[in-house]
Amino acid sequence: MESNPQTRPPIDRAQILRAAASLGVLGTGANSAPRIMAALCNPGISPKEVAALVGKEPALYARVLRVANSPYYGQSRSITTIDRALVVLGVDAVRGIAAAACLDRSLPRRGQDSVVDMKSVIQHSIATAASAESLARIRRPTLAAEAFIAGLLHNLGIVVQLQLDAPGILAMIKLREAGDARDMRALESDCVAIGHEECIGVIFEAWQLPESLIAAARDHHDPMAAAPPHRELAALINLGANLGLAGGSTFGLEPAQVARNAPAMAWLELDDKQLDGVAVDMPARVAALRSALLEP
Repeated sequence: MESNPQTRPPIDRAQILRAAASLGVLGTGANSAPRIMAALCNPGISPKEVAALVGKEPALYARVLRVANSPYYGQSRSITTIDRALVVLGVDAVRGIAAAACLDRSLPRRGQDSVVDMKSVIQHSIATAASAESLARIRRPTLAAEAFIAGLLHNLGIVVQLQLDAPGILAMIKLREAGDARDMRALESDCVAIGHEECIGVIFEAWQLPESLIAAARDHHDPMAAAPPHRELAALINLGANLGLAGGSTFGLEPAQVARNAPAMAWLELDDKQLDGVAVDMPARVAALRSALLEP
């Protein structure tokens, strides 16, 4: 099976968008989850505007209420309206729920015939989101909501990558199984015609997400390559993903923990003790988040 990207024609932006559209990832329609996500990512959005947006999408409306009433948030009274959910959860939490809806709807339901176990990808994404958010609260609290959203969605590009180059992905997995521990970018350069970071970057652009989220998606494996204004968010996703892997939330393309990114830690002024502290509570938090955010 051919897996050398140098022997195949390059994949361009138009092909990424076509693949994403065929999978339903682009979300056509004014009230689609991605369009709502783009609006919710506007830092100036008001609670009234959030309520109006969520109210236009019945499935998202129902999900917000379900999550608001889940054990994760520990409410003693039933929450029956979006306005009340916004008061109880806050705008940032509702944005996170919308991101989870985008992730859940965009991943294939094929399970057994996909070369990548999507349940494991979801687990890793939730672990990255939770860890990145916790790290942000230590040093960059204003980035906590964006870190959670970007962490949830950072591996969505793998779905499109699979559509475009399944043989290349399979070659990567076989190398991982054989003990190849190289960085993901290095492995991709040898095996696939397009990287997953480029795929999610193109999707985020199509969704019209903020530049900071696009940059974090495109450079989460090498956050210091991101433009300085967006480097903090990219670094948070990188370190959050590392903690996710260390906590056992792995998948076929990233089956083991990797070394912590020292330059990213320095950029955020974080040390090993702080990362270790976040790691302690992470398994229980990830399990609770998964139960709360995703459809049964």
